[in-house]
Amino acid sequence: MKWQTLFPGKRVYADAAAAMPLSQAAKKELERLWPLFGNPSALHKEALAAKKEFEAARAAVAGAIGAHADEIVFTSSGTEANNLALQGVLRPILLDRGEVGAVTSAIEHSSVTEPLRALEREGLYATKLHVDAEGIIDPMQLREVVGEDTALVSIQMVNSEMGAVQDIRAIAKELRHARRSRTPQNEGKTWPLYLHTDASQAPLWLPLNVEKLGVDLMTLDAQKVGGPKGVGALYLRRGTVLEPIILGGGQESGLRSGTEAVALAGAFAVALVEAQENCETNAARVSAARDFLWSEIHRRIPSAILSGPKIRIANNLHISIPNLSGEMAVIALDARGIAASTRSACDSASGHPSHVLLALGISPELAGSSLRLTLLPTASRADALTIARALESIVALYRHVL
Repeated sequence: MKWQTLFPGKRVYADAAAAMPLSQAAKKELERLWPLFGNPSALHKEALAAKKEFEAARAAVAGAIGAHADEIVFTSSGTEANNLALQGVLRPILLDRGEVGAVTSAIEHSSVTEPLRALEREGLYATKLHVDAEGIIDPMQLREVVGEDTALVSIQMVNSEMGAVQDIRAIAKELRHARRSRTPQNEGKTWPLYLHTDASQAPLWLPLNVEKLGVDLMTLDAQKVGGPKGVGALYLRRGTVLEPIILGGGQESGLRSGTEAVALAGAFAVALVEAQENCETNAARVSAARDFLWSEIHRRIPSAILSGPKIRIANNLHISIPNLSGEMAVIALDARGIAASTRSACDSASGHPSHVLLALGISPELAGSSLRLTLLPTASRADALTIARALESIVALYRHVL
């Protein structure tokens, strides 16, 4: 997999969980499709040319995850896809029944927690599953919290902050058991119980097949896989009842109105297909660089603490260095030519300790010393050594002011 050159200098980019550079294949596809200006919803030659490319992109996204083309809804982002999944499923049931339950985890992205919080004001009652010290959910918890009124379970596949990977197949198995145990309601029907997963961080490192995973809805985000910003997708299993949250001309089978972004969708499809074809190779190579990075950091800074699971997504390393401000470390690394972060970019302006780290039982003080390093698929041992050396110098320089 080839990637667009990020900087002309010798910078090391270690914030891949926030945004990726375009892959060369996605960039080439974007350039090929930009001239298509026709509106895919019209009937003339220019429109039909655009429509053909848009549907080809839909089929490619579907094929990459083992879905049918009519199960893919293009959105503007992963955030919109999460909102469509949650609000689109839950709000109509709330309007019909007055109250309904949903289950999520204590470490979800804000694009899941905030829509649920908004729906709680309309009658939703949301339950958050606990995670252990490594950020992992025990699927058996679902037996205690999924009730007759639960309509949706939303659990992320990969945590963007500390790299925990959830066992979505085991969660799906528990929900199948819960569905079979449900008591029929009026007219002999049972209320729906859907499983949604935000898989935005997964495609570069993990194989995705919606049938094997057992999910009903799955979120994807182009910018996390080497595609362009401004496009995402929601997988929607056939038979899943969903209402739109953006109304207008009725595009995307009435589920997401707005003129279709043909070039963005096409480049996203190319990036996703490439990511899935190379995910196992990517994971093996980058996890080796990541492990070397941690060994070098720990050797040079013995007080550094590894946060999260021992087995995590391939490119993630989340550490805390006691008495060193995480934000100070990010700024100092940037001055040395290294891009890093402390947490999800969507939550970085909150001013509060990370809810993800607090859920793992990490103290607010140590959470304030956290640093997230998420490597590109091209990361090397040389990149890792550059990061470790820079951190060592930062700790030595700022130790006297801590």
